[in-house]
Amino acid sequence: MAMQQGTRGGWLPPHRPGPGVVPLRPLGTSDILGGALAALRRYGGPLCGALLLGQLTAGLVVTAAAGAATLASLSPRSGSRVFVWTLFPAAGLFLLFTCALATALIAALLRPAVLGRAVTAPGLLRAALPRTPAVLGAQLLALLAVAGPLAVLVALGLPPLAVLPLAPVALWLGVLSALAPTAAGYEGLGPVAALRRSGRLVRGAWWRTLAVTAPAVVFTGAAAYALLLWFGLPGALSALVLLPAFPQLPAGLLYVDRRIRREHLAEALATDPRPAGPA
Repeated sequence: MAMQQGTRGGWLPPHRPGPGVVPLRPLGTSDILGGALAALRRYGGPLCGALLLGQLTAGLVVTAAAGAATLASLSPRSGSRVFVWTLFPAAGLFLLFTCALATALIAALLRPAVLGRAVTAPGLLRAALPRTPAVLGAQLLALLAVAGPLAVLVALGLPPLAVLPLAPVALWLGVLSALAPTAAGYEGLGPVAALRRSGRLVRGAWWRTLAVTAPAVVFTGAAAYALLLWFGLPGALSALVLLPAFPQLPAGLLYVDRRIRREHLAEALATDPRPAGPA
């Protein structure tokens, strides 16, 4: 069977289905979205299991911190106030941790998913936890770059409509940094290096990045709202376990596609002698 020339030189295997959720070649939009759904079908159990294990651990830490703050207070009345004011920031940190852990889990899943290898929830969690702080830093830094200037202007007293013309700039920066958390998780980069890496990978494919990532975010938000509306608090808790990882799946596969097109990642994966467990 004839070989086909890869992007920017080199040679790739013929265009045939790969062993994993996507073929080992430059990916189309349908390949990415279909691969994200295939990854959910094939790896949804280990992925949700690893996320739930991490959330349970973080939840125990949050509860212990709030309880310790309450016990440290001197009176029952002040103790209840301390508990509430401790619980809300702790819940916010828990949500941030959940989003970062979900992204780190997707980054750990990318290589075995592309190569079609089995994974386990404990294995994914062991691979993702060391990368979670860097992923969280990349997410916070990207959020600061996108929303920070707008928030500062509003805090200075400008009405929201006055800063509305800056929304296209915020959108441009948001898409430019869309692959930073995945880069931090997959390559072990620091937050600043991950932002630079994302900018290089997205350059020349800004509209395509928006077309892949925006529908996933909209779908996830709609699904979370539907679960909350239909099932109340149990639905909201289910959304915390089932949905945080989904927007990162298309972004992760887009990251793979950009590296296949620019850095011959397909050849590197196809010839990598290491076991195809989580990176």
